[in-house]
Amino acid sequence: MMNKTTKATFSSSAEEQLSTPQRYHSLAIMLHWLIALGIVFMFASGTYMLYGDLSKAEQYKLFQIHKSAGVLILLSVVARVATRIFTHPPALPSGLSGRDKRLSKLGHLGLYACLIVMPISGWVMVSASPFGLPTIVFGWFEWPHIPGISRNKPIETLARTIHWTTASVFLSLIILHLGAVIKHQYFEKINLIKRMWW
Repeated sequence: MMNKTTKATFSSSAEEQLSTPQRYHSLAIMLHWLIALGIVFMFASGTYMLYGDLSKAEQYKLFQIHKSAGVLILLSVVARVATRIFTHPPALPSGLSGRDKRLSKLGHLGLYACLIVMPISGWVMVSASPFGLPTIVFGWFEWPHIPGISRNKPIETLARTIHWTTASVFLSLIILHLGAVIKHQYFEKINLIKRMWW
């Protein structure tokens, strides 16, 4: 028969489990997968735009699509960060070691940093470009250039370097992120995917 202390501990633990969400908020989940698809497209289109066998007209058209997608990703990331701030994420599984929990937090911080730096550096690059081409987001609206840096070659060069360097770091973090999920899922039998699925 349980004593009062055991009952209180059991009750507190049960209440904590009920109050702690088992998965991310539905909006966070939707934004996560939309951004993931967008990032796949951005890497593919960016690489093909530079190294594919394209005419100048085709390259220009793909560049406009790439820029438009970048704007939508930036807006989605802002919404994702806001959702992260105003909702309660699920706690990390108790089966994870303290080291894995620390690495998870560092990895997510790195991914968020890349998600912010990449589109902003692209925005700076376009704004400082000597061509001064407008960004019409899928024909819906015009995304403004950053004022004060138009046709500034040194800033464009710096932004381009940051953009491509961040892309390399981002790709490495994505590979590590996917590798960690696979490791936990199949080798440690810790299902992390259900936290980011409906």
